[in-house]
Amino acid sequence: MATQPKKDKIISSSWELLQELSLTEFSMRKLATRLGMTVSSLYYHFASKEALFAELIDKASAEIIFPAHEKSWQERLFVYGKNIYTVLENYPNLAQLMMDYPPESENYLRLFDKILMIVDELELSDDHKFYTVNLYLNFIYTSKIDSERFLEQPEKATPEKAPLVQIAPFLDKYWQTESLSHLGTSESFEFGLRLLISGIEKTIEMNKS
Repeated sequence: MATQPKKDKIISSSWELLQELSLTEFSMRKLATRLGMTVSSLYYHFASKEALFAELIDKASAEIIFPAHEKSWQERLFVYGKNIYTVLENYPNLAQLMMDYPPESENYLRLFDKILMIVDELELSDDHKFYTVNLYLNFIYTSKIDSERFLEQPEKATPEKAPLVQIAPFLDKYWQTESLSHLGTSESFEFGLRLLISGIEKTIEMNKS
């Protein structure tokens, strides 16, 4: 039976490896090499890579703070979204993991359930409440993934074939400003989160009319 210290070491080493590799590059063999273990020994502690990833998601999800003191559903969604994003920033590739794997572990299920609890009071059908939660989480995950990709990109370069202003004048206008450099910032994420929440409000108002 796996001891907790050994499992904790495997988990911490997994995050270290995910700091260096993408999810597609990650393998149990590479992890075993980092740990100085045999692959069979690693599989003794975690039956599969998917089981290991589920544990990573579960441990990280437990750190997300629920905004119990916020009174309105709008502020609860906003603060919870920021809290989720904060935890995503602490663990490499966590956003991609949570997007790729359905909520099956205990703490991930609780995360999903708490968001459903927030939207449960809304005047939407059950289907639309469920769609809302999926849209909300996907926005948070993709925002984090896009932020990581944006930081990895080299400095912006103007196309060589023709001046950008001739091809896409409106894009050129924003290209010449600081707008692009703000992508991936907490300011852009919070703006998008507010925009999403206002869209939910608008949908509820339309359903009433």
